[in-house]
Amino acid sequence: MPPTHGVTETEGTFMLSSSVVELGFSKKNGALNLLRPAGVAENWVAHGVPIATVDARLGVHWLSTERTAHFVAHVVEGTTDGVKLTVSTALGPLRLHDVYTVTGPLVVRRIIVENAGDTEVQLNGVRLIVPWARIGAPDECRFEAPGTAVRPRLPLTIAARERLDRPHSDAFAPAARARWGLAMEDAPDCTPGLMAVHNTVRGETLLCWYSSEVEAGSPRVDGNNVAVSLIHEPILAGWLAPGQTLMGGTQFILLYRGSWDEALSAFRDYYEHIGILPPLYGQPPAWVHEAAIYEVHPGQFGGFRGLAEALPRLSEMGVNTLYLMPIWVYDNRNGHVWDENWTGGGSPYAMRDFEQFEPTLGTDEDFRHLVDEAHRLGMRLLLDFVPQGCACDARYVTEHPEWFCRDEAGNLVSSHGWTDTYSFDWANPDYHNYMLDWSLHLLREYGFDGYRVDAPHGKEPNWDRRIPYHASATNLGVLRLLGRLQVGVKEINPQAVLFCELFGPVFVKSHDMAYDYLPCVQTYQLLHQKLTPWEWSEWVRDHRAALPVDAVRVCFVETHDTRGFHPPAYGWRGSRLSRAGFAALVLAGFVPMIWSGQEQGQEAFYRDLLRARHGSAALLRGETLYNAVSCTNEWVLNIVRRHGDEVVWGVISLWPEKSTHTFSLPVAKLGLSTQTRYRLHDLISGRDWDEYGKTAWTGGELRNCALTPQPFQPYFFAVREE
Repeated sequence: MPPTHGVTETEGTFMLSSSVVELGFSKKNGALNLLRPAGVAENWVAHGVPIATVDARLGVHWLSTERTAHFVAHVVEGTTDGVKLTVSTALGPLRLHDVYTVTGPLVVRRIIVENAGDTEVQLNGVRLIVPWARIGAPDECRFEAPGTAVRPRLPLTIAARERLDRPHSDAFAPAARARWGLAMEDAPDCTPGLMAVHNTVRGETLLCWYSSEVEAGSPRVDGNNVAVSLIHEPILAGWLAPGQTLMGGTQFILLYRGSWDEALSAFRDYYEHIGILPPLYGQPPAWVHEAAIYEVHPGQFGGFRGLAEALPRLSEMGVNTLYLMPIWVYDNRNGHVWDENWTGGGSPYAMRDFEQFEPTLGTDEDFRHLVDEAHRLGMRLLLDFVPQGCACDARYVTEHPEWFCRDEAGNLVSSHGWTDTYSFDWANPDYHNYMLDWSLHLLREYGFDGYRVDAPHGKEPNWDRRIPYHASATNLGVLRLLGRLQVGVKEINPQAVLFCELFGPVFVKSHDMAYDYLPCVQTYQLLHQKLTPWEWSEWVRDHRAALPVDAVRVCFVETHDTRGFHPPAYGWRGSRLSRAGFAALVLAGFVPMIWSGQEQGQEAFYRDLLRARHGSAALLRGETLYNAVSCTNEWVLNIVRRHGDEVVWGVISLWPEKSTHTFSLPVAKLGLSTQTRYRLHDLISGRDWDEYGKTAWTGGELRNCALTPQPFQPYFFAVREE
């Protein structure tokens, strides 16, 4: 039997009650104005001026700023395991059908947009709003948004000062400036899209997130000084004739009682429910966990042959995986080999022909020699797979004009800020077939080890009226192509991989590993002292906890894109800060990646660090304990890695002068004996630590030990019995 439910009505409201959750709505505008666990008197939402909780954008205008929503009707239906409520409102020429399906403590919300007018409209987005959320007193609550640029453990009172129409404050998200001003990027392609209000005293949490494999959604927050509205804006777009409808992605709302860690675990359980798990291909090949990646364009070494000659040096440094930026004919503006001059030399990503190698790099045989030399040295080699678009003068523009996105006037458009390319329509099946056939043929022909997938984040709508699907079907249409690509790659070589530039959870389904830009920019905030080591560690812990289990993430402090970050990574190259940041990410369990040139003059450091990581099971695959070690100075980063009997204690002092600090290790938790004497063997330098003549400590002494680390120098201490 389905769970019991009931609907009660008053003159101005109606309420849906299940055995677990209660939701209430206004009969004036259909807005959600009550949300709470069943049997609880306190409302978890609506702590502010009543607002419409669904909205739509026609052209560039949100309708609620110009029109008033009016409640039309509600319909309740039983489901096999819960109840479904549809709340219909009129807003301008539209009918917005706000559909809530309640199953236990989970509310699944979708919107259906209907053109109820008598003329065509251009839909350009929708909003789903959980209004003015708060659980109990404001000073008992935190706002959390794991996997975004938002500061962790943020008091709700700070989040409640944010406004939709203002830039984000440093108190809310200090790294937002480094990510195009965004504190929370789109979900599920860039972030989990999770926002939460957590009462730290009562252990109660309201979690809200978004998922779709058709259109991404933008998480937003709006405050009124005492509460926050949790907003998702699905990028739902299309021409709607009278009577036509469009359905958008899904907003999930979970009411949870328990600790914050337990709430995050409950959130992660829903990855199977929404189809992100299990992966299409099973588990990633074991080698990806031990990868040490080197990003390079062969032009930086004069071409394929020059890069092949450099491989022994890179291998000796500890690099075992090469990722090559695009090597095909491109918008080469000076006719020379590419030398990192994006303006004068052109972008390798503005490709003219996917089927011809860039002649300044060498011949087919030169490339084959590079692959063979990499394999001879035990290295793997990945090529860039660039689905976003092609050069504006590429042959595809005239040969296959139907492959491209267009604006309302029918003009070809650029996407993702690339003005030197035209944007492919990711929903076009013929385009999918071409890219799949080309990439798999290349893999069979040359025997390299997979692809790095460039920039598959949601793109602008395709307004071409000739397409047989709605405009925003192109937004995440690349997911279907990448799923087919992964299956094809594994059929050719089960050890080959897809490596995604984007870091949202949806790509775990079709990729073996992924970039992670957000830990990079958060690490820059740490090095700028905008985040404390404690905050940074809590942020990383939550970031990993909000991802699908076993998601393999790749870290860096430089890539070809970080030239535009704030602060610019190139300006930090070779500094102690840069080395400290890279070591912190490796210590936190990320797979390391080095951008070509970053290592110049620092080869010994990277060799020693990569050797230390490769030789330690704890660093490669061990459990990570954040903030488990206390220190008398808050600017000393401490992370412990543990695998079996191996314990590695990482220490990086970000205090600007050489100082002695007192540390306290959780000896019992780490399985150390209070009576046994231990040495601290630094895996990077290969030496035991000598603290002014003291070279061993009992487990009891490690509960209160004094060490004097050099500023910004990383230490990976293997705690070994004397």
